[in-house]
Amino acid sequence: MKSIHFTLLASLLLVSFAADAQQGRGARKQALQERLQSADTDQDGYISRAEADASLPKLAEHFDRIDADRDDRISREELRAAASELAGRRRGGQR
Repeated sequence: MKSIHFTLLASLLLVSFAADAQQGRGARKQALQERLQSADTDQDGYISRAEADASLPKLAEHFDRIDADRDDRISREELRAAASELAGRRRGGQR
């Protein structure tokens, strides 16, 4: 069950932030960055639990899993680690 939820989260992070599924990787990355910047209402470079709750519901659902250092905020590095973990699972045939 955790894998299914994590897959949904990663899919959201990697794919659904894109305005158009046929955009190139750079455009998808830019769209993701813009969505995260918009969610970061205090502009501190992190997504807090409150910010996730307010505008990124799927991220909020998996907040504790992504917040590796348990500081109640998610950094870019923690998002990258979550995405890398998902990519590794996909390459390994796990979902």
